[in-house]
Amino acid sequence: MSGERALVFLVLGALLGCSSGKEPEAAVRGGGASGSGPDVAVAPSGSASIDPGAAGTVSATPDTSDTAGTPVLRSPANGAAESAAPPGAAESTETSTAALETNHYYGRWNRLADRAITVNTGSHVVARFTGTSVSARFDVALNQAPNPTLTWRIDEEAWQEGELAATLPLGTGLAPGTHEVTLMVRGLNEFQARWTAPLVSSLTFLGFDVADGTLEMSPRPVRPKIELLGDSITQGVNLWPSRPGMDTPCWTQDGRLAYASQTAQALGAEWRQVGFGRQGLLVGGNGGVPTANDAFNFIYAGVPRDDWQPDLVTINQGTNDGGAPAASFRTAYTQFVTTIRTAYPGAKIAAMRPFNGAHAAEIQAEVAARNAAGDARVYYIDTTGWLVAADFTDGLHPNAQGSAKATASLVTALRTLGLP
Repeated sequence: MSGERALVFLVLGALLGCSSGKEPEAAVRGGGASGSGPDVAVAPSGSASIDPGAAGTVSATPDTSDTAGTPVLRSPANGAAESAAPPGAAESTETSTAALETNHYYGRWNRLADRAITVNTGSHVVARFTGTSVSARFDVALNQAPNPTLTWRIDEEAWQEGELAATLPLGTGLAPGTHEVTLMVRGLNEFQARWTAPLVSSLTFLGFDVADGTLEMSPRPVRPKIELLGDSITQGVNLWPSRPGMDTPCWTQDGRLAYASQTAQALGAEWRQVGFGRQGLLVGGNGGVPTANDAFNFIYAGVPRDDWQPDLVTINQGTNDGGAPAASFRTAYTQFVTTIRTAYPGAKIAAMRPFNGAHAAEIQAEVAARNAAGDARVYYIDTTGWLVAADFTDGLHPNAQGSAKATASLVTALRTLGLP
């Protein structure tokens, strides 16, 4: 991972699957399959007694309502200074005063005045702060078991993992000085509602709380921007095999270690990871998600995407359309690329051969047709030979080893295209 502290990500908010009416305990566990897991550490247990609905402009006056008597400073979910763009506005990459925020959001978020909501793994939030501890608050009213999972890190320390709770401690006993926290959506239940209300499988982030310190305004780092579009493989589904006590869909998937997240990090880019289980070009996704083309211009139903513009888009679609006639798939693929090109006129578009090879010929033909018609910024990425049988958990979804191998190959391929 590069030395840029900007690569630290936070996942905050949308309504990921949590308790039904009852505030859950903050269950935190290390990950890993067969004894060898990802680089994670067990986080401290316990929770601060903080009103999950509190939000607003950051104040220099600490909130002293913490049960332990420690001054706690709260950040609003939108994380913006008065001079920053209003909620829902495009995220600027300029380092001007207007770009100063306490929370930097990465991924597709519905940013409201007092909260931010996402339905995608890999979505994250990054913030800088001083203080001895930091925690995150969420609205879990719509969530149901199995709880969504999150991953986070403080500075360059080991990643930690835990289940969604109204209050989730992220770090305690921190040394004096400035720190950076990254919070990321790790796992969402693809079988629960995540497109139309009630958004059972979503994450709703309310803000960070800091003890004995303050949240700091900072400019958004200027980096290349990538959006990675796909299905459950991009989401990180079944990256880990079933594990005792950690065998829910929210634990066996891993948005951080999925090839999409790892590729963007390796390239030093900010990214948006948009993957939905079962989704294809001709097949709707689980949890009520529409087909890829119908879903593209929305964060979720009724909430259009913002005007953020990537430098590069990758498409990994076709796996779930394997049984469709070639002609039907080709027509749908043409429509999807047209939609993307209309939305992102200046972006490079990298059309990937699905890892199982489904409709590779039609995808390659579409790229050739685009190039012949004058769009030289569309590319075909041949994934043949990248993965073998041992690189899959279930014959379809890459495991941690397969994800790492796919990442290495994709990074090499994308570097040949060039990024800003």
